[in-house]
Amino acid sequence: MSIKVYIVEDATAIDLIQNKDLDGFKAYLAEDDTLYFGEPECFDTEAEALAFCAGIGYGVDERAPVERYPLRSCEPDDVPFIEAIEGC
Repeated sequence: MSIKVYIVEDATAIDLIQNKDLDGFKAYLAEDDTLYFGEPECFDTEAEALAFCAGIGYGVDERAPVERYPLRSCEPDDVPFIEAIEGC
């Protein structure tokens, strides 16, 4: 089974995901028809997906707001958000 990784770049969507607010996230998706989530990156192993995600955060100042947030299909907490993205 391949691992999907979606990269979220919308600040409000990232905030909702980090707060584990699935209902708010779904409402946000429904109300903002300009949101765009690109096709997911797919990897054969969890290690490859984690390495890809580590590259996203490389060199980022931890004190700065998150600008790109990865959602991985191998993470149980991320799966409902991925399903919401794929369902819109």
